[in-house]
Amino acid sequence: MAIASGTNVVVGFKEETAYGQEVAGDDYTIIPFKSASLSLAKTNHESAVITGNREVQDVIMGAHSVSGEISFDLAHQPAYIEMLRGVLGDDALSAGLMQIGSERQSYTIVQDFGTDLDGGDDAHVYTGCEFNNFSMSIPADGLVECSIGIVGATMTTEPSGNDTDPDDGGTNYIEANNPFHSSDAVIVEGAANSICTDLSLSIENGIETTNAVGDVIPIQGGISKCRVSGSMTCHFTSSVLLEKFISNTSSALSIQFDSGPTGIKFDLPKIIYTTGAVEVGGEGLLSVAMDFVAVASSPTVGALTIDTAL
Repeated sequence: MAIASGTNVVVGFKEETAYGQEVAGDDYTIIPFKSASLSLAKTNHESAVITGNREVQDVIMGAHSVSGEISFDLAHQPAYIEMLRGVLGDDALSAGLMQIGSERQSYTIVQDFGTDLDGGDDAHVYTGCEFNNFSMSIPADGLVECSIGIVGATMTTEPSGNDTDPDDGGTNYIEANNPFHSSDAVIVEGAANSICTDLSLSIENGIETTNAVGDVIPIQGGISKCRVSGSMTCHFTSSVLLEKFISNTSSALSIQFDSGPTGIKFDLPKIIYTTGAVEVGGEGLLSVAMDFVAVASSPTVGALTIDTAL
């Protein structure tokens, strides 16, 4: 009896031409991942029928939904760039530059367990998947950890190597493009570098599915504003950073990893600090901790741009 192992799992995705319609072919983009928690859920409706014997008579399965997240260490990989494009809703990707847009993109995601399980169906195919949120964490010393949150319609199972095999003919992992270490990052706050010891960034879309009478498979639902926020901790070298919170003065933030064709840069032209505090944890170095939100700086300059072709 074969027992599936995480080292054999291949995850790939491909944009759908219509929401929830599985994409055929083997040219799926491979996602290099650390963990993947995609799952199918169904609503449960317990029958309220009373028959005099105190027994539950039935449980009826209702609407389907898919949720979960894929985590990875950030690098200049085709899959990560495409997923970021999906999060931002930018369908153009002009010259490697993406910004917040209004294009809804749905994907078929295949999770192939790469082994012959009893029963034969060892690939899970998730359809109607949208990239709902993104988070990034940059430590003082370590790899840049990211995750993508997913909202989808439903899941089916197929034999490994069927029409939607992510391990054949698609865009693959580029081994030469190593994950970014925090030492690769250049963080610029305002007009000068701050001595940053920790930074996190998140993007939230508020995507939901919805249901209609006559089917348990959901249809594409609503989407909220694209909200960009984050936090940063810096050494307390002066009051300049904290004063921006106290005086409600906006600033700018850029985060760049490497340069050239394998670099990635996050630009936030206008951020507003929503909290600020000097943390005194004992006799060690003092830090100032700040939370921020990014907003559009003008009608033509959005809250966030991501450049993948520096």
